[in-house]
Amino acid sequence: MKKRGLWWVFGPVLVAFILIGALFLAPFSLNHTTQKNIQDASVSFSKDVVKGQTIKTAAFSDKQMRYVPFFGSSELLRLDTMHPTMLAEKYDRNYRPFLLGQAGTESLTHYLSMQEMQPALHKKQAVFVVSQQWFTKKQSKLAFSEFYSPLQTLNWLKSIQHITPTDRYIAHELLQEARIKNSPFYANLVTKISGNKLLSTHDKKIIALRYHTLLREDQLFSNVTVSNNWNKKVIPAMKHLPEQDDEYSLLHEATRIGKAQTTNNSFGIKNSFYKYRVKNNVKKLANSQKQFDYRQSEEYADFQAVLSEFAKQHTDVLFVIQPVNQKWANYTGLNKEMYYQSVNKVKQQLTSQGFNNIADFSHEGNKKYFMQDTIHMGWNGWVAADRHIKPFLTDGYQSTNYHINDRYLTREWQNLIPTDDNLSEFK
Repeated sequence: MKKRGLWWVFGPVLVAFILIGALFLAPFSLNHTTQKNIQDASVSFSKDVVKGQTIKTAAFSDKQMRYVPFFGSSELLRLDTMHPTMLAEKYDRNYRPFLLGQAGTESLTHYLSMQEMQPALHKKQAVFVVSQQWFTKKQSKLAFSEFYSPLQTLNWLKSIQHITPTDRYIAHELLQEARIKNSPFYANLVTKISGNKLLSTHDKKIIALRYHTLLREDQLFSNVTVSNNWNKKVIPAMKHLPEQDDEYSLLHEATRIGKAQTTNNSFGIKNSFYKYRVKNNVKKLANSQKQFDYRQSEEYADFQAVLSEFAKQHTDVLFVIQPVNQKWANYTGLNKEMYYQSVNKVKQQLTSQGFNNIADFSHEGNKKYFMQDTIHMGWNGWVAADRHIKPFLTDGYQSTNYHINDRYLTREWQNLIPTDDNLSEFK
């Protein structure tokens, strides 16, 4: 009776542990992702989507729909009528944007997210929206921990066959983050890469086991985060689009909407944004950006890591460079020369390495209804972007010819104050 009594106390606990262990070590997938799940995830802006692997794998291996990754940050959240998602869906184009980004997602976050979706990048297409606001001199990775997942690091470690300058740079950056440096397991592995030391057979076995466990966890919970953006924002917005997919009609409607939605301020900012984000502080914000400088930043090296990954995967990429709202920039004292120098630095980094698909809108922030708020495109801006996005994606993949220059990872490049002369001389 005593043994039987102990069994009734501890037996169920033991069985539960065995079942959980079997669940996480099972050789089959634990996830069933539907077309609706993927559609919702494509506009969810969920941190779990950025961090997770399962939903991205399902989206980019979908046989029924061609999802294309759109990397960016908070501009992707502006789901107005002319947003790339609305246009692709309304006119049933041969692609659908899968939006990867929100406020705080910058190059290092995107690089790690890319490690979980390499098949989606290999000889495929992508759109990458660049914001100059990423390139700050200090505190450029404040949101890193919000979008970080250990699964990303394991994917990166698993993929290393020989250690490159990019791997060493990424390892150095990861060791600055508390989530990695305070974990003996990850710190030990990443430190080896930082020191140019390949992982041992034992390391790889441990990585494989932990990867399998974390992937199971991701599969179990990847569909838990529910977003209703598709029903609440995408479907209603599409009703305002013209029936025919032509630029003249789109510009006419974009201008009409932009004019109607920017009536309570002189900056061309959307009424709701001005009312809730600007109006109460507008006097304090005068000349508040006089000291802003985007010319020197670690972000240039993080961006280089992204370019290295695109080159490694032979990804055909369109880069979209956003403008700033020129009226707002004038009011806040943002230095125009500094801003354009930072744009030229980004473009030099791209073109010198063979990334020639660039839609540069940096000089168009003064156009009517081009910007939705202070730094994000909207209405006419998205129509202008579509002039590049639509043919790029509709025509499909074109072979690439990239040539990576690892000097763009260095402090010398990060700290370079760009001029026409020193940009052309940088080799």
